Amino acid sequence: MANNSTASSLNGSSSTLTTFQPLEQEEWKEVFNMFIVIAEIIITLTALVSNCLVVYAFTAYKKLRASVTNYFVISLAISDILTSGLVTTLKLDSTLKGGFWTHGSFMCSLYTTMYLLAVPSSVINLCAVTVDRYLVLRMPLRYNSLMPPRRAVFIISCLWIYALAWACLPVMGWKSSNLPVVANGYCYFISTRKYNITVNIINFLLPMIFMAISWLFIYSIVQQHRKRVLKIERSLSLNTNDSSNSSNQTNMNGEALHQMNHLAQKNNKTDRKTMRRNVRGSRYIGFIVVLFYFCWLPYVTLSMIGNLCKSCKIPYIMYDAFLALGFLNSALNPFLYPFHDKHFKEAFRNMWKKMRSKTFVKLMQWRKMDAV
Repeated sequence: MANNSTASSLNGSSSTLTTFQPLEQEEWKEVFNMFIVIAEIIITLTALVSNCLVVYAFTAYKKLRASVTNYFVISLAISDILTSGLVTTLKLDSTLKGGFWTHGSFMCSLYTTMYLLAVPSSVINLCAVTVDRYLVLRMPLRYNSLMPPRRAVFIISCLWIYALAWACLPVMGWKSSNLPVVANGYCYFISTRKYNITVNIINFLLPMIFMAISWLFIYSIVQQHRKRVLKIERSLSLNTNDSSNSSNQTNMNGEALHQMNHLAQKNNKTDRKTMRRNVRGSRYIGFIVVLFYFCWLPYVTLSMIGNLCKSCKIPYIMYDAFLALGFLNSALNPFLYPFHDKHFKEAFRNMWKKMRSKTFVKLMQWRKMDAV
């Protein structure tokens, strides 16, 4: 989200075009800037490597494409790749250069657009995956017909168009004035206060409320499932005792009842496995939602305060610190769902085995060449 100024510079400080102050050089600020740089380097590398692995595994292994939930997870991973590959790297470059921009107007426009795309794209993807989890648990038998892969791809495409449209509005005309994007060595956000407040409410706060309510419904469904399973288990236990008593009187009837109970227990076991897998998957998705708001809520709150309170002077170091926390979300997402999912882990193991075998073959070839 954009900061609280009419034209906010890349380093997070608020200014107008008449005041361009270089970063202060006090020792503690230098230490803080160095800490931010190191944190952003680690975050960028981790986010790029982990999310690229997730996307590659999804495209390379057909089994992963059988789950519609994975389509939404991959959409979120692509959002994280764009955030870490473009936004975080350009922000890092500017931080290393004392906040100055050296990449021209086009790259500044691209940076600000991708920056404004980062949060909304993640939020709407999380909303979509929340609805997906609700349908899986609420209507498990109808889920495959309600949400085939093609429909998921169509929904994801619409969500990206929506997020991109919002991100492009400042460049397309909803801006504070006809100020240049780059001036006196700084890259400026030219979005208006109204735009910033509207985006924060529509693309962050309202989805947060929607997801909170949705997860309450999901929790309620999970509790109902557990009660139902316990009831079925008790019923089967009673039927087993009855069948064993009746088998002493009538062997044929006892055998038939035993087979029926065995079949019912088998079906119940399959249902329990499916439910347990769905609940476990929902739990990890829930962790992703909570983590997202933990990482981004401080920065968006700060942005809202800056936009609503014109007299408030918020130090740029707070923007930098909370923005780095927001970027951290892109690095942590893969460790919450894909790296815990059974099929993803299987794909990662296969990728690792292939990489090791290829490395071994290359080493053997090099040894043969050295021997010759």
